[in-house]
Amino acid sequence: MGAAWRAASGFAHGRYWPNLRGSQPRGALQGDDGMHTITLVIDEDQHRPLAEYCHSMLRRLQEHYTARAQAR
Repeated sequence: MGAAWRAASGFAHGRYWPNLRGSQPRGALQGDDGMHTITLVIDEDQHRPLAEYCHSMLRRLQEHYTARAQAR
């Protein structure tokens, strides 16, 4: 559960690594400076579970927030 939470949290906060983890390389271009640019495409099979983890995490947080607010 901890790994799923970290991935969902990273995705929800706009971190780049969850999207990199769910992507596949499609091409590479060499620039004039010798550096390469890698083209990545989000793999829907990887991206959807990550988005579902994020939704689950947000629903659970809302449940906890509501329960605390009602307890006061």
